[in-house]
Amino acid sequence: MATMRAIVIDAAGPPSVMQLKQVPIPEPKEGQARLKVAYVGMNPVDAFARAGTLGFLNIAYPFTPGLEHSGVVDAVGPGVPKDLIGRRVISRSSFGGYADYSIAPAEKLLMLDDRIDLKTGAVYRGASFTAWHALHRAARLQAGETVLIHSAAGAVGVMLVQIAKDAGATVIALAGSQAKLDYATSFGADAAFDYTKDTWIADVKAATHGRGVDVIIDCNGGPNFPKNFEVIAPLGRIFSIGVTGGGQPPPIPFGVLSSKSFSVGGMTLTQVESPPGSDVDKTIIDAVASGRWRVPLGETVPLEAVAALHARLEARALMGRGILAVDTTLT
Repeated sequence: MATMRAIVIDAAGPPSVMQLKQVPIPEPKEGQARLKVAYVGMNPVDAFARAGTLGFLNIAYPFTPGLEHSGVVDAVGPGVPKDLIGRRVISRSSFGGYADYSIAPAEKLLMLDDRIDLKTGAVYRGASFTAWHALHRAARLQAGETVLIHSAAGAVGVMLVQIAKDAGATVIALAGSQAKLDYATSFGADAAFDYTKDTWIADVKAATHGRGVDVIIDCNGGPNFPKNFEVIAPLGRIFSIGVTGGGQPPPIPFGVLSSKSFSVGGMTLTQVESPPGSDVDKTIIDAVASGRWRVPLGETVPLEAVAALHARLEARALMGRGILAVDTTLT
């Protein structure tokens, strides 16, 4: 039986639970396609799944992470058109990318635009679509407004910076080190402050002449989320789109909302994403393919080094999106 390399997790735990093994190459079943994997964008959801910290994922062990990956279709199951074989695609609907081959529902694969390479293809879609929908559909950003972006040196954060600037907004970035602040600024942030310092709230107020910001996009959540209330302007909008900072935000007393005249919401991309082929879809793809929005391709390591990359992610030491290079010969 032919075998392949795969990262296998037998039980939830720290990065060290990820083991590189030789396992049988899977065969696609009804409605499925098999990808020869090129690159994997290391989505934080992979780390949550590995650690077992998101109960709704319903992970069955043994388990191979790798939610967002690119590759080339090399086989299809019954009911799937044969002309899909050889197509460059993105898989974002099922895990399994930390391996030489992955299986995905054929109908959920996304065709990769000819102008975008496979490495960029493994990263851009989730980050750019999350950022666009958070700003435009959730927060309803308007030209001339001021946006505060948490984790602005991460993949979604970097795309938020560029998309907000493209919409005519002033952007204030928050990140946890000078290197990360410089990184966010290199993508267009107008101001950048270190959220690990006690002065960041005063810095944001000073940067907005005491008024506060119109929109806050928070990728972190956790116990620090209420600090946003101190810098939001009247009728401002705060949106939580991630929990990388330590779980869901604490409950918000209604009196706080009414007394300060702002709103709080949340968003997950799967419920609001514009479908492939839509005007929004084309707009985002064109912006990436043309280079108007730069995709933050971060530290790239081979499959064998994935545990170290997970550890760096959890230590908040990465900028942009970490990438696993599985097969760099694919084009």
